[in-house]
Amino acid sequence: MESKFLMLYKALLTSLCLGSSNLTSWKDVLEALKPEYVAPLVLWLCHESCEENGGLFEVGAGWIGKLRWERSLGAMVRQKNQLMTPEAVKANWRKICDFENASKPQRFGESISSMMEVLSKIDADGGVSTNHTSHTASSEATSGFAGAVGHKLSFSSAYTELDTIMYALGVGASIKEPKDLKFIYEGNSDFSCLPTFGVIVGQKSVMSGELAEIPGLSINLGKILHGEQYLELYKPFPRAGTLKSEAIVADILDKGSGLVILLDVYSYSGKELICYNQFSLFLVGSGGVGGKRTSDKVKEAIAVPNRGPDAVLTDTTSLNQAALYRLSGDWNPLHIDPNFASLAGFKKPILHGLCTFGFSARHVLQQFADNDVSRFKAIKARFAKPVYPGQTLQTEMWKEGNRIHFQTKTQETGDIVISNAYVDLVPTSGVSAKIPSEGGNLQSTLIFKEIGRHLQDVGHEVVKKVNAVFEWHITKDGSTAAKWTIDLKNGNGNVYQGPAKGSADVTVTLSDEDFINVVLGKLDPQKAFFSGRLKARGNIMLSQKLQMVFKNYAKL
Repeated sequence: MESKFLMLYKALLTSLCLGSSNLTSWKDVLEALKPEYVAPLVLWLCHESCEENGGLFEVGAGWIGKLRWERSLGAMVRQKNQLMTPEAVKANWRKICDFENASKPQRFGESISSMMEVLSKIDADGGVSTNHTSHTASSEATSGFAGAVGHKLSFSSAYTELDTIMYALGVGASIKEPKDLKFIYEGNSDFSCLPTFGVIVGQKSVMSGELAEIPGLSINLGKILHGEQYLELYKPFPRAGTLKSEAIVADILDKGSGLVILLDVYSYSGKELICYNQFSLFLVGSGGVGGKRTSDKVKEAIAVPNRGPDAVLTDTTSLNQAALYRLSGDWNPLHIDPNFASLAGFKKPILHGLCTFGFSARHVLQQFADNDVSRFKAIKARFAKPVYPGQTLQTEMWKEGNRIHFQTKTQETGDIVISNAYVDLVPTSGVSAKIPSEGGNLQSTLIFKEIGRHLQDVGHEVVKKVNAVFEWHITKDGSTAAKWTIDLKNGNGNVYQGPAKGSADVTVTLSDEDFINVVLGKLDPQKAFFSGRLKARGNIMLSQKLQMVFKNYAKL
């Protein structure tokens, strides 16, 4: 006796046959649905080069189609500290099954993040309004956004030389490139902080979770994507310090499939503005509430010129690149945890977009500004596709005046991963205009001039005893403010402002204040060296002979 299921199955096949002029019996249908017409799909899905994951397919008779999930907006049917009941389900059944404003989740992670958002609302409010993106809720949502615009967050960011070095290594600076040494060795005479370190200073407002606490704005941090980034510097970063920052929600845009939050972050050293960031954050699935789509507050991305690039630089990222970059403060497990990356739909952890951003900016600075951080003014970039650690980044650059347009690709795939990007450089004349009288306001200037005057009388004797050229880099607020040379090797000796005209035997770097204290005997040079306050390179032992100059001839 046939089972009920088999009877129904045969009836279905018979109905299919009746509707087809090519098939005359259910046996013909069975023949068309044989396993040989299914196995090739299965084999392809199992192949290592197939990137499909978590898909649903319908297959038979040589035809294959992919199905996708469609999810209604649904309804919340429980309250905090209350039981969920069948009666509540029944009461909301129409909303649960209403596909009018349905979404189409692409990954399992999107479903999980939606549930986490609901749970957070229950804990916070004791309940959840159903259908939060429906037309009836749109006016309330947009009015809430209006209240969120202008909201401010304040925070401080302290950093050391170690932090700036860690960042430089994280974005690919290496001893393989000699000119990179200034970014990764604190003893280098021109030790500098990469300009894009400014995003690390500004991102604390994003990474701390305080965005989720903005009144009138419901943010699920698990559904935020970083869309675009703008950074502008007003002066080079001190090599270490503490910056106070203020983040402001500049505007909120409704792009339909999601919301864009424009977050402006201003960072100060004391009362002096050091840098400005604009983070463009995309909230997946939160759009469609009737908000505005454009804003005059957006720092616009600009397409690259329609011609071949003027320069191309490449760098192969390390397999550990994301693991290294995250030490600068972006702890998102998406970049380190394979399980988390899989939930988000990636075959393995991806590189931080801001890491690729740093690689690209470093290429532009190297190619068009000779790594002079004082020439860096601003950068804008749009994040287009993810990068996997180990891939090679290729930065293509176009020079148009002091603006360098660029786009970045992964060399292995040819995919553009950063698009519509540019770096604005300060013209060389602008850099010199910033320091018209270098060293003019430093106390050390008087000492160097005094030493020079006394060498006119005793220089010949000192040259015999010392026989060395010393180059001095005097810093102020963490940046090099003046360079002086004391030549006690040639002729009767000489003191002049600027780097050594030949090669220096010793290069010494220290602050203007510490220089004064060393000369006056208030700061022991050896202790200053081991504490990191005094940097020296070259034949360091020769620097001991300087005490003779300071003690016997400076006559302060």
